[in-house]
Amino acid sequence: MSVDQLAAPDPEEVVEAAKAAFRDGAMLTVQARCEVEYEGRTSGHLGPGDRTLVAKPDGTFLVHQPTGHKPVNWMPGGGTVSPRISDGDAVLLARRTNPSERVEARILEAHGLTRFDATDSATYEESGTEAEMHEYIEANPDELEAGLRIVEHERETKYGFVDFFARDESGTPVVVEVKRIQATLNHFDQLQRYVSLYENTNDEVRGMLVAPAASERVKRALRDNGLEFVALPEFETDAKGSTEAKLTDF
Repeated sequence: MSVDQLAAPDPEEVVEAAKAAFRDGAMLTVQARCEVEYEGRTSGHLGPGDRTLVAKPDGTFLVHQPTGHKPVNWMPGGGTVSPRISDGDAVLLARRTNPSERVEARILEAHGLTRFDATDSATYEESGTEAEMHEYIEANPDELEAGLRIVEHERETKYGFVDFFARDESGTPVVVEVKRIQATLNHFDQLQRYVSLYENTNDEVRGMLVAPAASERVKRALRDNGLEFVALPEFETDAKGSTEAKLTDF
């Protein structure tokens, strides 16, 4: 592992350092004032601003703004990143062919550049997955409610699979929907659809959404519709989940 850094490199130094990093399979990070163009299924433009550009050996390219955990634009691995000089500026161009897309970052002023010759063969092992939540609930239904009895795991319906069909202590059917991430209004809608399947039967039916956490807005929507929320905070690791964004998403 080695790290090389340049302070305020000029355009030629940025291009030469980038060429060497890409040739040697190193990670490249550039802190710069830049503007970004996207072309692909649609097109987009990001005006000048201070950002961090990250290029990885597998062709992944990320453009990060000073706030937020998501890149404002990105290119997944499998493509190429190439440096060049254009109209006196250093340019990093990320491209892939399937689908045909390109992200061009024009560096108006480079504040710093880091080359990182990294080695990492470890595999990420996640605990608290949704499958583990299912196993935990099936083995410990009382953690959701005292006297709850699991009748069926993953019952198939026309709307998809109900995670658990259960009965409470008094025998009332309970539809249980389990989410690994923080509960959202989409999850509330999903539970509501499942419960609606049983509304024409003679039995009263309860709906229960189980997740590591939920916002007050989601909890209120559940209460207003006669549904319930049960938190399992012990499974809360990055419980809000994440998504990727491109310029075309804004």
